[in-house]
Amino acid sequence: MRWIPALLSGLLLAAWLLLGSVSGLFGLPLPALGAFFNPARGFWQNTGEGMRTEQLDFHLENPVARGEIHFDDRGVPHIIAGSLESACFLQGYANAYDRLWQMDISTRSTEGALAQVLGPSMVARDLLQVRRGFREMARRSIDTMRQHFPEDLAALQAYADGVNAYVDQLAPADYPIEYKLLGHTPLRWSPYRTALLMKGMSAGLSGRYYDAAATKTRAALPPEEFRELFPERFPRNSPVVPDAGSRVSQLSILPDFTAWLPTIAPASAPAAVSAEPTAYTLMPPDPDNGSNNWAVAPARTNTRAPLLASDPHLSLSFPSVWYEAQITFPGCNARGVGLAGAPGLMMGFNDYVAWGETNVGHDVTDWYRIRWTDTARTAYLLDGREVTTDFIADTVRIKGEDELVVRTPWTYFGPVPETEGPYAELAMRWLAQDEPGRTVRPHTTVMTFLDLMQARNYTDYVDALRGYVDPAQNFAFAARDGDIAIRPNGFFPLRAPGEGRYIREGDSSKHNWQGTIPFAERPVHYNPVRGYVSSANQETTGPGYPYYYLGGFDEYRGRYINRVLDRQPTMNQRRMKELQLDDYSLLGEELAPILLARLDRTQLDGDERRVLRLLSEWDYRFTGESRGATLFDRFYRRLYALTFDEFPADSGLLRIENWKWNDLLREQPTHPVFDIVATDFRETAATLTQRVFDELLEELDGALPPSWAEERDAHIDHLGKIPGFGSPLITTGGARSTPRVVGDNFGGSWRMVIELGAEPRGWGALPGGASGNPGSRYYDNGFQEWNEGRYHELTRWSKPVDPIGSWIFE
Repeated sequence: MRWIPALLSGLLLAAWLLLGSVSGLFGLPLPALGAFFNPARGFWQNTGEGMRTEQLDFHLENPVARGEIHFDDRGVPHIIAGSLESACFLQGYANAYDRLWQMDISTRSTEGALAQVLGPSMVARDLLQVRRGFREMARRSIDTMRQHFPEDLAALQAYADGVNAYVDQLAPADYPIEYKLLGHTPLRWSPYRTALLMKGMSAGLSGRYYDAAATKTRAALPPEEFRELFPERFPRNSPVVPDAGSRVSQLSILPDFTAWLPTIAPASAPAAVSAEPTAYTLMPPDPDNGSNNWAVAPARTNTRAPLLASDPHLSLSFPSVWYEAQITFPGCNARGVGLAGAPGLMMGFNDYVAWGETNVGHDVTDWYRIRWTDTARTAYLLDGREVTTDFIADTVRIKGEDELVVRTPWTYFGPVPETEGPYAELAMRWLAQDEPGRTVRPHTTVMTFLDLMQARNYTDYVDALRGYVDPAQNFAFAARDGDIAIRPNGFFPLRAPGEGRYIREGDSSKHNWQGTIPFAERPVHYNPVRGYVSSANQETTGPGYPYYYLGGFDEYRGRYINRVLDRQPTMNQRRMKELQLDDYSLLGEELAPILLARLDRTQLDGDERRVLRLLSEWDYRFTGESRGATLFDRFYRRLYALTFDEFPADSGLLRIENWKWNDLLREQPTHPVFDIVATDFRETAATLTQRVFDELLEELDGALPPSWAEERDAHIDHLGKIPGFGSPLITTGGARSTPRVVGDNFGGSWRMVIELGAEPRGWGALPGGASGNPGSRYYDNGFQEWNEGRYHELTRWSKPVDPIGSWIFE
């Protein structure tokens, strides 16, 4: 029997040798376990900090590979270079060191190239991305740079060279752990990949449209009822640029902008084919993608220096969307955050100015019904004549299977990406497709942020924004000389009132956009009398603005922030942070009293009165420990769904906005919309409110609801949704209706407050760290600080001061 242990050991060794070399064992998403556990090349090599804490000298042949990178005690790189191109190279090298897999997989997601590394389960998702035209958009973006903006392309190429310089010196043992888990290898970077990254950002921030839902709803309702329930403007809004005090140039005869309009326009609706539809997508489209920002003039600050706050609300993931850095070269000493995959800082400050952005929320996508002449869609009718359809061919590669060739039809208006659903066979016109040349703009969107890093005053800020196309953003600005401003900026389509809200007919070129709003006519709030500028994704302008805006806008955060700023005579950096961290809900303030007024309290027992007190004594704050916030959230969401039983979420109809619903509850409690279709009884706002409260009491059965943090159950997941690489429960306060926005895998992705004194100072909080390596202490070292509402100072080094590590490029 002594041979049995030897035999078992031999069988186990044989099984390991056989099975350890097979990936996807038993149909599970597993790597080849032998390679993964290999001590010399496997995941063991992904512990520790790699090169970050070492002092290294690099001798690279690239002529712009010159300068220094010093890492501080948070792992943040401080890049010191002799030129803009050298700074781009070094930023590319640092981004690749920390975020290579994030850059790789997120651009594959936009490109429609996930199946190549993740297998057949991603084919449907890839096909939709290809048909939307993201590859074609990125190609045309680079072609436009090559022809019209060689300086911009040179910056992108220097950045790509820096990425590749890092990739080229990697051995397989050095690959980030996600490559080992998923069984693929790093790809080389190029300007094309940065273009993909920027188009993915556009998809996440300008990808909302409701054409099919609005068309269906308008057809289902009498015209007067549709106009009543779905008005385009919120009458009590506090716009980004109010009519009073706005600075819009005198209107002039509009030039003909149609000459540069492209004949294509890809779509940007979210893909959802896998169990985790947001996996691998850096900025997944979300109806609440937005931000807060504001700037306060010197006369209203304690130091008589301008203050600026910026707080973008996006998908939260590990690694973070943003990459924190200082970038210094002659004429520039800037610190802030940018995207790993693109040069420059999108939000930040330098010796003279500070800047930050919020999403405009403008709808820049139109759908067109095409009159095809045959079932193969080889031609269609336009302006009374037959036009041949263009077909663009792309290849989708699939791990372990034959590749697919995709032929997407393109019309005068854009591609036809959908094959089923409400947008099937419709052509799509999207602003992100537009790549105007130098006759229309002085530079590209990429150069906008490189120029802001070097800006010294308001004029420089304005010039930097002239080339910015998409996605439309509210650019807040403050300068050391005392100027403050906000400019909603982007190439907004010229539309007549109502155009673009519904599916349009594609039989006439006159139905295309007739250009964009000229730069001089875009709204701006510059040094206003009220002493501050602000935006929180609310409506862009007041009713006096002469151009038509269409989109979805927040109704609560902006009004509340403006109220706080109006009532606070003097701001300082501490109050700026407190407002960013404010968990007060104006939605709760306006809605909770209406709900309470509709309830019958006479029949409640002791436990039920205890539940009612949670709501009646609630202070409208979504603190992490609040049970009143939980009760309110459950109450209003269920009542909303019951009110609009005629418009269920899966019906394909428009959803009535919260402000309009609140008005109906308060002012028209017997409106027919409160009547439930399935009953013979005529319900009112009061009967529905009582019914929902009774249901909640029955479900609670004498207990109290959980705390808001438990109810919200918010975490930050890994970008690839890999278990074990995410965060613990987020215990902070905040909700989607409060200035401090927090939801599951969603919220304030970066907080920044800048004081523009003689020596500008800044403070920031990032819900993560610099590194994308889960084995690094810099992977999530900022999470607890962010969760607890603390900030770190954004120091800017002119010379390295006790760095934890330095790289010198010669």
